[in-house]
Amino acid sequence: MTRQPERGVRHRWPSRPVVVRARWAGGAAAALAVAWLIQRAGFPAAAAAVAGTTALVIAFAVGLFAVQAALGGRSGITSVARTVVDEAIRMRSPLVLVILLAATLPVLPLLLDPDERLAYRLQFLIGWTLGGAGLLLGLLTIFLACGSICGDIESGRIHMTLAKPLRRWEYLVGKWLGILLYDLLLVVLVGAGSYTLVQMLAVDSAADAADRDAVSRQVLVARRSLAPGPDRPQEYAAAIDAAITQLERDDPDAVGQEPDRVRRRIRREYERRWHTVTPDMETTFVFSGLGGAADPGREVQLQVEPRVSNVDVDLADVRFAVWLNGRPWPMEEGVHRDLTLPSRARHVLDLPNDVIGEADTLRVRIANRNLVPPGETRPTAITFPPGDGMQVYVKAGSFEGNLLRCLALMWAKLALVAAVAVVAAAVFDLPSAILATLVFYATALGSEFFQDALGVYNVVGESGWERAASRIGFAAGFFQAGRFYEGFRMLLGFLADGVLAVLPSFAADAAISRLATGMMIPVRDVLWRLVLFVGLYPAVVGLLGWTIFDRRDLIRSSS
Repeated sequence: MTRQPERGVRHRWPSRPVVVRARWAGGAAAALAVAWLIQRAGFPAAAAAVAGTTALVIAFAVGLFAVQAALGGRSGITSVARTVVDEAIRMRSPLVLVILLAATLPVLPLLLDPDERLAYRLQFLIGWTLGGAGLLLGLLTIFLACGSICGDIESGRIHMTLAKPLRRWEYLVGKWLGILLYDLLLVVLVGAGSYTLVQMLAVDSAADAADRDAVSRQVLVARRSLAPGPDRPQEYAAAIDAAITQLERDDPDAVGQEPDRVRRRIRREYERRWHTVTPDMETTFVFSGLGGAADPGREVQLQVEPRVSNVDVDLADVRFAVWLNGRPWPMEEGVHRDLTLPSRARHVLDLPNDVIGEADTLRVRIANRNLVPPGETRPTAITFPPGDGMQVYVKAGSFEGNLLRCLALMWAKLALVAAVAVVAAAVFDLPSAILATLVFYATALGSEFFQDALGVYNVVGESGWERAASRIGFAAGFFQAGRFYEGFRMLLGFLADGVLAVLPSFAADAAISRLATGMMIPVRDVLWRLVLFVGLYPAVVGLLGWTIFDRRDLIRSSS
């Protein structure tokens, strides 16, 4: 006879969450054991890669449980959001991207050239890890959002969902919220993994002392840049106005046809002339807003990229003398030494605080000390091109804070991509929704490129009305000359400018480039883009999508 269980005694099997957690723990233990065996076998880099991948996967699982717990409310929006997170686990394409992301970040350091300078390797690591992760997360967001909503519509599950006391706008907001939290989890993991890899690589051997100094003072730091201004700004502005007035008097026809372009050309000529130090001449560049005058540990750097004016000796060295706030620098054994630097190369010079003093303004006076090159009769001029030719860097924060701001921008862009994908999926079928969102994503990523590419057909003016009138004038001239293709292409610039003005630019902040070069990501820029990408743009796009989705016949769409 079969023995019956005693009264009051129940056999309790482990619940599914407990089994899942046990499997995760067993898999993690096995992976760490493999990493330990690889380490014992004499392959520390491979062992670090396996351990890093395992840590990312474990962190992903823990974070996923935390997100699901945070969405444990009973409201309709949180229920839909929790469903999206569950779908993210079941969908194959997101899982493939997550696994690829978790496996790529720890393995990437193995691809770096150990003979390269450490500062360059760190910059490469930062750029490729965050840039590649941002691209993968963008694709993950698109496929997840479009697949979730289009899958509900095509399978008919949306009818059971909307049969509950749930409005259609709540359904869309819930989908967006779930993707938003899921992306936040992945961005945090990407940031933690990238930071760990950077710190591991930063302790590697440097090429020399200058390379080690560049790592700490030009890469793993947050600096703000200051552009120079003229020593006598009023005289400088008066000279430009006088030159414009003189040209208008001497050649009124040329100025009358394109007055704005002529004025800009004269200003650029004077700016370049001011940035050029001719032989036996001294020029003073003024940098205002150093700040932190009372901080004894203030770090100030001068970046110069000098060029010589003679094309025959374009790669020759330049030699010049420097005074900082009226004091000669550098001083060696009581002697003021000239600086001799290769031209067309960027140099970062550390400035001592005892020479700068506690002033909030830095005056850099430069005297041309170039030698007479062979075949010439006088020394060449030295030009510091406007922009990158001369800048002052002041330490303003830490690398960790800069990384957090970069991750916040990455998450804000993903939030906008998620909003566009949700709206596209609510309006179109799956292929069309994915294609529309991919077009938007590619345009947002390449907005700066498209603006430069279309710059040939853009007409610059002081105001929008002047630019429009100038473009119409050029188009009319093309039509009168029978050049209809050029005329229509010129008018097409209105459409291109309008599209690029409405669509956001994901590359305008240059967050990853700033982080890799140790440049400060302004907090105000982060806050403004959070308002735009997480608030304003999703609200406008979501309102438009809800208007169409609320009138869509879902029964016919699912059939």
